[in-house]
Amino acid sequence: MTKYAPLPQSVLLTGLMGFLLSAIFTYSGKIGLSWGFAFMLVFLVMIIASFISMAPDYDDFR
Repeated sequence: MTKYAPLPQSVLLTGLMGFLLSAIFTYSGKIGLSWGFAFMLVFLVMIIASFISMAPDYDDFR
């Protein structure tokens, strides 16, 4: 199995805050739709990466 390096909790916090702010700014019209989608996609990748790094390894259960 592939081992993932643990990420600090600040990556998850940055991803969540960035995603929420990007969604709010896009909805209010302060940034364009294409820029908002791009920012939300980047922050969503950060959130997914932090969730993957939090998952326990199969060797931990043996």
